[in-house]
Amino acid sequence: MIVGSIARRYAKALFDLAVEAGKVEPWAASLVALQKAVDGSPELRAVLANPVYTKEQRQGIAARLAQALGLDPEPTHLLALLADRNRLAYLGGIAGVFGQLADEKLGRVRARVTSAVALTPAEAQALSDRLAAAARAQVILEAAVDPALLGGVVAQVGSFVYDGSLRSQLEDLRRTLKS
Repeated sequence: MIVGSIARRYAKALFDLAVEAGKVEPWAASLVALQKAVDGSPELRAVLANPVYTKEQRQGIAARLAQALGLDPEPTHLLALLADRNRLAYLGGIAGVFGQLADEKLGRVRARVTSAVALTPAEAQALSDRLAAAARAQVILEAAVDPALLGGVVAQVGSFVYDGSLRSQLEDLRRTLKS
């Protein structure tokens, strides 16, 4: 609970600045890149989150990371502030909340699509277009593969689940035949 409220507070403050500056999209991308860099390196994550390292050491590493990623000044200042207050562990939550705020502001929704086999780019685009028409918003697909589906796809857009999997169709047929 506290972690979520801290992340929301920082994300909301940065989001308000992004709206004022007209840089919602680039800063959202910056936070995603920053989070990927931290997630991709256990050593970096350990250094940034470990209170054993001095504030100056954490800030120096954060500054070099921001420079390497080419971050705008405000996301760089956020990173320095998190390093200063030993709150770099909240970066993932901040990036997530900022992304949700950005999606809402820009009229986007995220759709988690699971298929039995990997979708081709053309299939993904066609599915995205159909989901966008149903959701009446721009859809960003997050694709996953689950061979247990046997065929078809399951798409979750917000709280709605569209289940076109062969597995669920076979289960429906089994229930019908049992009755």
